[in-house]
Amino acid sequence: MYHHLLDKIKQAKPDWKESLLKNTLLFVCLLLEEKTMNLWKLKGSVGKVLGNTKTDCRSHYQRLKRWLRAGEKDKGLWVGLLKASVSLLTKKSKCLIIDGSSWQWGGKTYHFLTLSVLYQGVSVPIFWVELSRLGISSQWHRKLLLRVALKLFDLQGKVLLGDREYIGEQWFKALKKASIDFVIRLRAGNYQQEIEQRGKPVSKLEQKAKARMGRVVWQSFLLENEPYHFVLMAYRSRAGKVEFLRLITTLTPQKAMKYYSCRYRIEPMFRHLKSNGFDLESLHVKKAYKLQLLMAALVLAYTLAIVYGLQKFKQTVKPQKHGSPQISLFRWGLDLWQNHLPNFVLFLNQLAHFIKYWLKPNKYSLILNVP
Repeated sequence: MYHHLLDKIKQAKPDWKESLLKNTLLFVCLLLEEKTMNLWKLKGSVGKVLGNTKTDCRSHYQRLKRWLRAGEKDKGLWVGLLKASVSLLTKKSKCLIIDGSSWQWGGKTYHFLTLSVLYQGVSVPIFWVELSRLGISSQWHRKLLLRVALKLFDLQGKVLLGDREYIGEQWFKALKKASIDFVIRLRAGNYQQEIEQRGKPVSKLEQKAKARMGRVVWQSFLLENEPYHFVLMAYRSRAGKVEFLRLITTLTPQKAMKYYSCRYRIEPMFRHLKSNGFDLESLHVKKAYKLQLLMAALVLAYTLAIVYGLQKFKQTVKPQKHGSPQISLFRWGLDLWQNHLPNFVLFLNQLAHFIKYWLKPNKYSLILNVP
């Protein structure tokens, strides 16, 4: 019934056994259908999707668990899923965003330090490191994230955006070595001594910024003999209080301010992956290989929703009076996929339209030519 479709999709993953390919895509289909990472909840839809409602749901649960264990034998399975996701991003993208999301369940702490790409105005995850602890990531963790991501993706010439906790001299050097520019927010007092060594006191710059409310003030400085720009802008909060946006960057001040305005877009991504989408917080596994495989499948499901939704979003979904669309791009794309999820055949038939991107990534693809 669906073997010809699997054969077509298998062209992109010739080294995968048909059973592995089938169960992997079945899991992605279930994520789009049920919007949860909980295998026990997913089991009830397996029979409906496959057209096999006579089989006991507990058997379907065992099937999902067997698929998950495949990640231990085939370490490249999750990487293959991740590459399949990123190859769907066929338009040019300039910005990367780094941030983390954490929660606790059953005595275990989950903390995903995540690197995303800003694609057509939407944050899409491309890599992550699970830290298993709450709190701020260390420079070592960030460098690990970057080092492994660079083995999979071409990130040269990108601009990384980050909030206040993603600072550190060694981290900055690692980004520069990888030819990645960055714009990262600073707290008051960060690198103040270094900034003042080559120019005006920060207090004077703040006075100037207050006098030029909403306009950029900047000063170059050295940090461990590496050149950077300190960028400052004063603005009024909703309460009317004067606040300062402080940035450290390798870009020109004007570009830095322009790019940094997009940093917040990773926050809706986390909401869609968690409570407002795929219920990531219901992820209750502890072994690292299981986490990697489940996250890779989740990223593919999320990316499919985004890419599919982009096709007619602007033409179909009109903005409201305050400028925001009536429905998010993610929710729009997810709803469109619902039309193809009554059974596995319809899902595979729609998925087959994306095969060309898996077989031959275009010139804007981030995928490196590595096995």
